[in-house]
Order: sequence, then C-alpha cells, then structure tokens
Amino acid sequence: MCGRFTYKFSWQEFHDRLKVFVNGLDYIGEGVENHPPRFNIAPTQPIIVISQVNGRHKASLMRWGLVPNWVKDPSKFALIINARMETILEKPSFRGSVRHHRCLIPASGYYEWCAGTDGKKQPFYITGQDGKPIVFAGVFSNWMGPDGEEVDTTAIITMPSSPDLKKIHNRMPAIIPEEMMADWLNVARVNERDAMAMLRAAPSGTYRIHPVSTRVNSNRNEGEDLAQPITLHEPVTDHATRKKSGQQELF
Repeated sequence: MCGRFTYKFSWQEFHDRLKVFVNGLDYIGEGVENHPPRFNIAPTQPIIVISQVNGRHKASLMRWGLVPNWVKDPSKFALIINARMETILEKPSFRGSVRHHRCLIPASGYYEWCAGTDGKKQPFYITGQDGKPIVFAGVFSNWMGPDGEEVDTTAIITMPSSPDLKKIHNRMPAIIPEEMMADWLNVARVNERDAMAMLRAAPSGTYRIHPVSTRVNSNRNEGEDLAQPITLHEPVTDHATRKKSGQQELF
C-alpha cells in the first residue's frame, strides 16, 4: 500500500539522475521545475509524473488518484490511488493504462502504518539506504469531461513487500530499477506483460525504516521534521503476527 510519500529533491537533482536512464526529457510541463520539496504528499494532490507519449519523454503534474477515461462523472467514481500488480492486467480500470500509459513517479521515500501493542497506528518512514531518489511504477489516464476539460490522473502500482518490509506491511509500492526505467516507459516496444515482469521485490537491506511522528497522519501537516526518526516507547506488532491474531488490516 502507498497512501502518503515524500519528494525532497529539487527538480534539477532528479532530472540530472533521470536523464542517464531515459535519455533526457523532451517536454517539461508547467509547475514541474519549481515544484517544492514535499514531506506529506497525499491523494488528490498534484505530483510529478514521467511518461512517454508519441516517443517523447514528458515530465508533468498529474492528480494522484486515477480516473479511467471511460468514467462519465468522476465525483461518483471511487478514488483509485493504487493498482495491485497481481490484478492490474484484468481490471477494467487499469487495462488500457498499463498497456498504453505507463509512467514513473519520483519520490524520496514513503510512509506506512503499523499497529502497536495498544492497537494504535504507528507511522514509519521508508527510504533507500543510499539516499538516492526512488521511482515508483505507475499508470496514468487522461480524462476528458463533457465540456472539454482535461484532467491527467495517476495511480501507483503496489506489490508484495520485500522481506525486510513485511514486518510493517505486506504490500509496498513497486519501485522500478534504474536500468529498467526506459523500457517501462516504452509502451510501443514493451508490452504490458513484459513490463509487469520487471516488478520484483528488492533484496533485504535495500531500504531504511524508522518510526516517525503521528503528525504525518494529517495531510494538513507539512515539513521535513515529519520524516525524522523518533524513539518508540511501545513495541509494534509485526504484520504476520497481526494476521495470525486476527487483527484488522490497516488498508
């Protein structure tokens, strides 16, 4: 599951790294270069998305929460922020997007919640050990309303957690290895089944995990301090134990 994440890099920092793997960008949309660092990005907010359209690599802002192009009234359609990799090829909401509209979503880390022994939800921050940007696999859709209005929307693909993250949650965002980014975007050359085969759990030791303040629970709070580690006074119950004991899933 991925319901909240961070983006602490400047656009230039991310662009300089990305261009090595996807041969640069032909188009940079309004608002991308000046996108500020964010430490509590929530669904429905605009996020930076990298896509390939008609052979051109694009960076643009899209709304987090996918609306398939066949939806008539988005206000009556459930908010879709994640797409499970196991079912994405069969679900009507994603079939067209995973075939024609795959994308990359840059981040510096993400939050996940785990139940403590007292039943309260404790947030944890998960980021790469090397401190470099991480890039989620995503899909997007261009929705056009009856009056001609257009809205680009996106969802993050999720997969079973890597071994060292299962104690927090059994699912995680699918993170694209750098050497596969260009192929993931290339919908003309790489079909959807081959693309999905690129999504594999990273080995143990890839990520850093630490508890953070429950201030992150509210998307009204923002700031770098939200991702800083805190000391826990109560232990948490790992995900496998919660399942065996019948505790309810957080997501």
